Amino acid sequence: MTVQYEYTKFKVLFVDDEKQTTDLICEYLMDTFDVVTAYNGEDAWQMFQENPDEFAVIVTDQRMPGMQGTELLEKIRNARPRSIRILCTAYADIEAAIDAVNIGAIYKYLTKPVETPELEIGIKRAMEFFLIQRERDGLMREKLSALQRLMMTDRLISLGIFAAGLNHHLRNGLTAVKTFLDLAPLKLQSENVDLQDLRNPDYWNQFYHTAQSSIESVMGLLSDVQEIPGTPPAPIDDQVDVVAAINTVIESKNPEFESRSLTLDFEFDLLPSIAGKRHMVERIFDLLLSDEASNVSEGGRVQISAVERTTPEGWPGVQVLIEDSGPGLTASNLQCLFDPFFTRGGKPEEYGLNLLTAFFLVYHHSGTIRAQASNMGGTRFEIFLPLDPSAIPVPREEESFLQRVMETERVWEKKLIGD
Repeated sequence: MTVQYEYTKFKVLFVDDEKQTTDLICEYLMDTFDVVTAYNGEDAWQMFQENPDEFAVIVTDQRMPGMQGTELLEKIRNARPRSIRILCTAYADIEAAIDAVNIGAIYKYLTKPVETPELEIGIKRAMEFFLIQRERDGLMREKLSALQRLMMTDRLISLGIFAAGLNHHLRNGLTAVKTFLDLAPLKLQSENVDLQDLRNPDYWNQFYHTAQSSIESVMGLLSDVQEIPGTPPAPIDDQVDVVAAINTVIESKNPEFESRSLTLDFEFDLLPSIAGKRHMVERIFDLLLSDEASNVSEGGRVQISAVERTTPEGWPGVQVLIEDSGPGLTASNLQCLFDPFFTRGGKPEEYGLNLLTAFFLVYHHSGTIRAQASNMGGTRFEIFLPLDPSAIPVPREEESFLQRVMETERVWEKKLIGD
């Protein structure tokens, strides 16, 4: 199978002080590449600095007025190690060749005079190497991201199983204690004991209310844990209007936002309905907005947007973005955001289950939820819910990713050895 490369996707920077020769060579190369020319090292370095990510291949002469070729290549290497560097010079410049290898870490060394077709082939191979290297890096990042999601999902499912058993045993014990406390005042009355006759009635009243409050708090935590779903079936029993679901939640959350002077904006397009469970979809956004109301700085801003989107795999769905104005989280904290009992604000009274439960509910609908830094200064949640969860096959993405990575790895190794 012949691989087709897009040679004009990135630019080639051609540097030589011989203006006429440079212009003729570049005119020849323009049919194949997007070529940018410079006639000295200083101008070439300035061009590179302005748009470093646009340049894939740098071809430079060694002997030029001012900055030498090896010096230019060393600077480019330090700025963008993945760029492909080619040095053109004469046989007599053996020291330049050594410096180019040791300092500039060049991809190829071409001796002058170089034939234009030979130069074109050399740049083609360099561009192919750059594109393959870039694809390999992208696949590795994608693979690591997929493995991270896989590990997190496995860990959270294990937590859900543990939580179900813990919930049963704790709830039984707490129910007995709560029943005893509820009956205590009635028992005292039945025995004709006047609370005012106790030595310290305020203490016993405070003890009673504190115990009741603590038990209610633990019972609430257990109720939240109980909402964490187990293995995700394909929910296809309802057609859910995501915009209507979000509006319902916003209306219920308005008092919380107003109490902290938070501004909430919601922008949306005309969206198709998704297959799912309406109360669970509403619960997703109820949990996320509860977390926002609790953690966004007072007087801050939360922005929600909903658009129709199709994934790279071809699955149509609805994407919802929730962004806030801060405070933001560090990169390491963003990685832990959906971990059990992790709290954004570090408040001891919070359980840290809102985002955990939201993660499970999205997963239950065969969707995805990711968190990253927001341009608004805080945190950005990206939620994708497919139109038809049942159409998405059971994910075995780790195998397909590994296959794609290894195929690209083999091509990359061939390029390294010049095959």
